[in-house]
Amino acid sequence: MRCHQRFVPVLLFAVFICANGGFAQSDGAFGRQLIANAAFLASTASYDDARHACLDAANLLLAKGERGGAAEIYVQLGEISQVHGSFQFAEAVYRKALDLLDRSRDPDDFRSVSALDDLGWLYVTWGRYIEGARLLDQARSRADGLPPNDPRLIQHLDTQAAYLVVAGKYSEAQKNWERALEIGKFNFGPDSPKYDGLLVHFGQGSSVYGDYKTAEQLFRRYLAIERKDAPETVQARTVAQAELGHVFAQLHRFSEAWPWFDQSLEAFKGHPQEAPLVHAMILNYLGDFYMDQKDWAPAEAQYREAVILQEKVLGPNNAVAASMISLSKALRKLHSNAEAREWMARAKAIIAAERNPQRQDTVDILALRRQ
Repeated sequence: MRCHQRFVPVLLFAVFICANGGFAQSDGAFGRQLIANAAFLASTASYDDARHACLDAANLLLAKGERGGAAEIYVQLGEISQVHGSFQFAEAVYRKALDLLDRSRDPDDFRSVSALDDLGWLYVTWGRYIEGARLLDQARSRADGLPPNDPRLIQHLDTQAAYLVVAGKYSEAQKNWERALEIGKFNFGPDSPKYDGLLVHFGQGSSVYGDYKTAEQLFRRYLAIERKDAPETVQARTVAQAELGHVFAQLHRFSEAWPWFDQSLEAFKGHPQEAPLVHAMILNYLGDFYMDQKDWAPAEAQYREAVILQEKVLGPNNAVAASMISLSKALRKLHSNAEAREWMARAKAIIAAERNPQRQDTVDILALRRQ
């Protein structure tokens, strides 16, 4: 079974940065404190402030010869850059982290697992499927050396599960998420905010495969755990709220869907570019919500804004093409047939290029999500 094209797995790494800051492996107290400070800023500060703080912290650790600690901070920086939509910069800092870890030559240093997973996932989201699959496979091999209940496996299993959803292997993805939840429970107790981001991603995977009952339970469970005033989880709460709205819309429970969509958009008031793929996901869901109710004009407006946001980050990608097709359908309903044909032609050209045997580095993905 192939995934619905609207699924861009926007894993919200920033949530895990804050939750898993205690996993820092830096040998010195100074290094651990810098890593913790960078993690906090990554989840609470503006992107520009967090970026400068992370780079300063990494440079301090490099000056002290702590390559592994600097690599951890580069991974954190890559994660927030990816959520922010700065894919090229994220790629650069992930590669810098991997280079530093390779040069440390410590066979028991498993920090490379996170770096490989993150860069692999970036490539999958970007449409560079073969490169992403290779790196995710390397991460899987490295993670085999970790103890079975090591908390570092939580994010690894989460990323691997999301990849399996994209690959059309939901039952395997489900096993990974269930195992990750068990590891979280073993280390931190039941329903701990230290690993509850898993619930959002597991819910998204369930929704993609039409298991709306499970998806609703997982999103509600996440929202019940998280404090409404916790700034480091704003984006994950936003996704959970939007996904609940989408679940209810799919079930045609429209009056229940709207309040969740309304809440999810609060995070973007005054900050429309903060997490562009997450924002685009919500706009696409809203477009579908209006289309199902034959409210063509607002549907067209949502799809159009989603295309603009996605195209800036992803370029000519199948997820963008899916949004273009939705926009074309809304325009036809509004009798704007000439423009509808133009968007459909652009979408078909992207899909044809993706299927070109000379470009086998792509995969159909939705607009999620993990960003």
